[in-house]
Amino acid sequence: MIEHAATQRDPQQARRVVRHYAQLAPAYDQRWDRYTRGSLGRLAARLPLEGDERLLDLACGTGRLGRLLRQAQPRLDVTGVDLSPDMLAVARAELPEDERTRWLEGTLETVNLADASFDVATCNNAFHLLPDQAGALQRMAALVRPGGRVAIVDWCRDYPQIGALQLLARLGFGQRRRILSQAELAALFEAAGLEIVTSERFRATPFWGMTCLVGRRPPVP
Repeated sequence: MIEHAATQRDPQQARRVVRHYAQLAPAYDQRWDRYTRGSLGRLAARLPLEGDERLLDLACGTGRLGRLLRQAQPRLDVTGVDLSPDMLAVARAELPEDERTRWLEGTLETVNLADASFDVATCNNAFHLLPDQAGALQRMAALVRPGGRVAIVDWCRDYPQIGALQLLARLGFGQRRRILSQAELAALFEAAGLEIVTSERFRATPFWGMTCLVGRRPPVP
């Protein structure tokens, strides 16, 4: 939901992202409400949750995906990871931490998460900021149990206006983004050993062209 997936491999990028979202955090949900509802709503519709799953949300931002899914599944276990302490402060205020809710500051490389400890791992609207996208997907695949799901919703370069954002972000904000096509993202899923369950393009708003991929970690034979 929020673009905070830069890792320790690029500390300057991480600092820029943290500064950027420190300013946006107080009003982020209101400012990007339509876009967020359009993107996260699509993801929620593609996750067949029964209610007691363990969810990992990478680059969770204000925790809106966790709140959305918790409304439908009150027993859902939610772990959110994000670089921005300001965005996480909003997440904690909206959905306080308890035995089923954790908000962790850091990245996949810095937080302590056990392999095969989640049923679903997601990254929403942030994958284009990951400096090692292939490595991130491999790590997410390792974090879900056999038969678990990995889901990505992100900007899609197949839409010309979205491809142009890559250059604009670099020139205007000094942010390095690698926006993938649907086929490129699918190839990364396959390279991570994930069986693709859902692969589609959609528009979160008339401008924002997105892709949604859901993959399954193969069950143990």
